[in-house]
Amino acid sequence: MRSLYRAFRSHVLQRLIPKSRVAFDPARPVEVAGYLSMMAGVGESARLCADALVSAGRTISLRDVSTHAGEGSSVEWTAAAQSSAKPGTRIWHLNPPMLPRAVLSTGLGEFARAYNIGYWAWELEVVPAEWRNGARYVNAVFVPSEFTRKAIAPLTSAPVIVVPHPVTEKPAADGMRAKFGIEDDAFLVSFIFSAGSSINRKNPQAVIDAFKIFQARCPKAFLLMKGSGDPAKDAGLAALYRSAEGNSRIRIVTDKLASSEINGLIRDSDAYISLHRSEGFGLTVAEAIIHNTPVVSTGWSGTVDFCDPNNTWNVAPSLISVVDTHPEFAALDGAVWADPSPEIAAGYLAEIHADPEAAKAKAARAKRFLIAYLEANTYEKALQTLASADR
Repeated sequence: MRSLYRAFRSHVLQRLIPKSRVAFDPARPVEVAGYLSMMAGVGESARLCADALVSAGRTISLRDVSTHAGEGSSVEWTAAAQSSAKPGTRIWHLNPPMLPRAVLSTGLGEFARAYNIGYWAWELEVVPAEWRNGARYVNAVFVPSEFTRKAIAPLTSAPVIVVPHPVTEKPAADGMRAKFGIEDDAFLVSFIFSAGSSINRKNPQAVIDAFKIFQARCPKAFLLMKGSGDPAKDAGLAALYRSAEGNSRIRIVTDKLASSEINGLIRDSDAYISLHRSEGFGLTVAEAIIHNTPVVSTGWSGTVDFCDPNNTWNVAPSLISVVDTHPEFAALDGAVWADPSPEIAAGYLAEIHADPEAAKAKAARAKRFLIAYLEANTYEKALQTLASADR
């Protein structure tokens, strides 16, 4: 049934949505639409957007189209005061496969009365056909990285503008080591991932492999991986658990944690590692940088906009063909993604462990670079670009 719905959505629902003829009006309020009550990355994307627009002095409204609104109890976010005026612009923090349900629930007439911007994060150089259908009805597209811009721009004649997630240093809970029984003097390595967005793309198995190699040099090391998913229902996640069995220094948790607890875990880590095969941006990598945590990251895709050898430990990967059962990544002819080396990553962890002061200095450079990069590529500047183009 899911396969039938995906086909119906891609070829029928996407074509039912009309493109708005409304011109961009910078004086009217901006509505942020997305999974505002969900812990998912696309939900955080929408929340960051709303906060950034308010900080820039924009009048906003919010449209929560969450599919699992019950997750809201873990989302520590207070929405800004909203305007009751009809929005002139709407920014949809939903990728094309998520849009038809949200647009139809909003109403086609309501959709057509605003200038619609899709905020899309894609992780490969080859884009599914459904995204081309989605590109037909948006007036502009914002993307989180230059990597994603190069993939999306050929699909549309509409403006495609890079607007990285405006990450800021959020409250971080204390006592996260104690919460998970990790010694104060342990060298803590962390990684945050969602199995639902393709566990193969997030590549947590490579993180475990790298940690095991590093652990032979540093017995006091501890790896804590916070995943989202249910190992009883997800074969990939269950296999990941099995790969860590018998190693008391590796812990995988899928418990629900509040945003501040996740931030606290990242902040209290001695290193954050992401051996992703591909990222549209790399939100958790950016969050680790903002919290001044040394980062080991795959040197490919969206993260290279703000990660380089001067500020992070980048694992230069070979590229391999994409093989994945996730419906977004299956059967994409010619698609490739990264295959980062666990051995190289383990060497970088050893380097961080051997000279923590130098590692912290490098992490501080990463934070300064990221802040400057984000300030140079804001939502406000992107909206001003659209206003200039319409003059």
